Amino acid sequence: MGFTKRMWIGVGIAVIFIAVLTLYYFFDPAQSSYFPQCPSKMITGYDCPGCGSQRAVHAALQGDWRMAFWFNPLLFVLVPFAILVGVFEYVPQLRFHPFRQKINHPLLIMGVFVVIVLFTIWRNI
Repeated sequence: MGFTKRMWIGVGIAVIFIAVLTLYYFFDPAQSSYFPQCPSKMITGYDCPGCGSQRAVHAALQGDWRMAFWFNPLLFVLVPFAILVGVFEYVPQLRFHPFRQKINHPLLIMGVFVVIVLFTIWRNI
């Protein structure tokens, strides 16, 4: 059985993901110039919903979950949700699973959007 194009894409994504996690493990985004700064923060001075995510990933990989949550608590909700959505989109056997319809329901997607907006307002008050 040979590798299909879809399998190669999956392997490529996994390799990139591992490389990025390795970079975040060994280098602290708060002290390293390897990582980009938030353009939204630089232009407006306000935190975007993703501000603190790089530091949160670094802290989580170092085992400091409390500090990771402090940097960006929204990641603890959105990352598992995004993984779940990705699995149901990427795995062909799950594309027509009834749960996929629930996680792609317009009300749930709107709810996630509202949470992101409220989180952004809250963190900038």
